[in-house]
Amino acid sequence: MRITEVASRADLKRFVRLPREIYSGLAGYEPPLDIERLQLFDPKRAPFFKHGEGCYWIATDDAGRPLGRISAQFDRDTPAERAHIGHFGCLAAVNDAGVVHALLATARAWHAERGRPLLEGPYSLNINEEAGLQIDGQALGDMILMPWSPDYLPAHVEAAGLVGMKDLLAYLVPPHKGRDWRGLRLPKDGAMGRIRMRTLNVLALEREAHLMADMFNDSWRDNWGFAPLAGEELAVLLKTARPLLRPRHAVFFEIDGRAIAFAFCMPNALELFRGFGGRLMPFNWARLLWRVMTHRFTSYRTMLLGVRAELRGTSMGARLPAAAMAQLFAANPSDVEVESSWILEDNLRMRRLLERVGYTVSKRYRIYGDPAAAQVPH
Repeated sequence: MRITEVASRADLKRFVRLPREIYSGLAGYEPPLDIERLQLFDPKRAPFFKHGEGCYWIATDDAGRPLGRISAQFDRDTPAERAHIGHFGCLAAVNDAGVVHALLATARAWHAERGRPLLEGPYSLNINEEAGLQIDGQALGDMILMPWSPDYLPAHVEAAGLVGMKDLLAYLVPPHKGRDWRGLRLPKDGAMGRIRMRTLNVLALEREAHLMADMFNDSWRDNWGFAPLAGEELAVLLKTARPLLRPRHAVFFEIDGRAIAFAFCMPNALELFRGFGGRLMPFNWARLLWRVMTHRFTSYRTMLLGVRAELRGTSMGARLPAAAMAQLFAANPSDVEVESSWILEDNLRMRRLLERVGYTVSKRYRIYGDPAAAQVPH
């Protein structure tokens, strides 16, 4: 086995293609578009590298056949108390514990040379992009900005000495469950009567992205694993998805023109690429254009939710998350599956809310780390 660093554009393209070369045919696996992955991982283009650093590697056998890949990366915005912990990500490998061990050792050595002796992940490339190793639910298929990995990989990561630190849950509600949210909407009298609702302004996506990022950071900054969501990064996502976005895909609650809560969902864009094998050329670009114009999505993902921190502990603050989700459901089709992901396993308040209206856990993802990293507060 050889492990080589990605050092050229051609290497990066091979790094992007590698998962489909080893996972093709596994139930639930559908390769994402190469062009989208290149934008996510290219140090010259990816938003992460404006505040982070990283390195990629590819493992091959003696004949040059792919065995696996991994990244090592570090976000310079990491709090000082966690600056000695390095992250790994983009992990893909054949069913071989030795390959996984060697890839993790490579990422560990890169971080150790830079003063980060502990390892944690996977994040591709940070917790606000794709986080965790999939534990179950692989056969259920793909979801936008949620990772897919084979069921054998967690055991190999654990055999390499890493331990589970936190589970992230994906909840799924089947079609026609939106009606169960009706009783959770805000009353129109008293203090609640001052609240006004509006939808996404698709003509001002950059401004909307910064507003959502600001509220998300304000709402979740005290949660486990929090890393600030950059408005610039969210703006890139929204602008890329512009042909698919509609005003109904986000709702904002405002008081006197100031946003105090929001919820945001997206249609599962991966539906557009199924059957493409990750490639647009030579003819899939025409199929994609046709699908963008005609496709009716069957699955959505609720991606972001936020309530101003100043409202914590108030009756209004307690009601706003459910009200925002209820309004989002009311505005969007009721005959599609909706995934809310991800939810921390110990976020019992949110879990109870989702379960109350018919959501069930569909997939589970796990963050791993060195035992010592697991003891450091997030």
